[in-house]
Amino acid sequence: MTSEKDLREQLATCTRIFAMQGMIGVFGHVSVYQPETKRVLITPGMGSDKGSLRAEHMVSTDLEGKPLEGKEGPPVEWPIHTALHGARANALAIAHLHTPYATLFAIAKREFRPVTLQGAIFSDGVPLYPEAQLITTPERGNKLLKVVGDKRAALLRGHGIVVVGQNLQEVLYTALVLEDDTKKTLQAVTLGEVGTINPEECRAFGAEIALERRAQRAWNYFCSLEARWDRQPNTGKCELFP
Repeated sequence: MTSEKDLREQLATCTRIFAMQGMIGVFGHVSVYQPETKRVLITPGMGSDKGSLRAEHMVSTDLEGKPLEGKEGPPVEWPIHTALHGARANALAIAHLHTPYATLFAIAKREFRPVTLQGAIFSDGVPLYPEAQLITTPERGNKLLKVVGDKRAALLRGHGIVVVGQNLQEVLYTALVLEDDTKKTLQAVTLGEVGTINPEECRAFGAEIALERRAQRAWNYFCSLEARWDRQPNTGKCELFP
């Protein structure tokens, strides 16, 4: 079992990397779940400086969103995290982000399909939560759970994205791939019809098989960059696939 101390450190690091990449800011939150203790660790909510978060800033709650210590409560959309953590054994880490490119697919009436080989981890697409609302109640969290199903991510209509993983390394990599694939889709459409990678081609590529290794290597790489980051807005960002 990974200790709470280590999970707090990893959660803070993951969030700082998202901030460095311009994928989280005033809004957005990331969580990790420790099933042995049924304890959720989640980043502070709106207005917290995500680029400077440390382990001690993480908020601990139970699966009903109740704070377990300190005066700080979780973000208002905590049900996103508790619904998924509580229902899926492989949903040990979750990010809710408002990324610039992937969020456009939550606005445009255009289904997301992978366009790169790395995007093959989304072979089944990314479903859309159809209601334009914040996920602020357990009931809405359960509706989101049904939409996500066993998928890696979901789009929230007019809002943002949710990414699910077995650990924070996987969530970071998956979110980076989704943002890269949506960006490349929008860039490619200026040249004409966009070609996509169909499910059979996705499975043949074997992205799932290599996911753990690639996620860990991406984690190591971005941790190295984050350690040298000057914490200033719009600096330090590095493309996953430049």
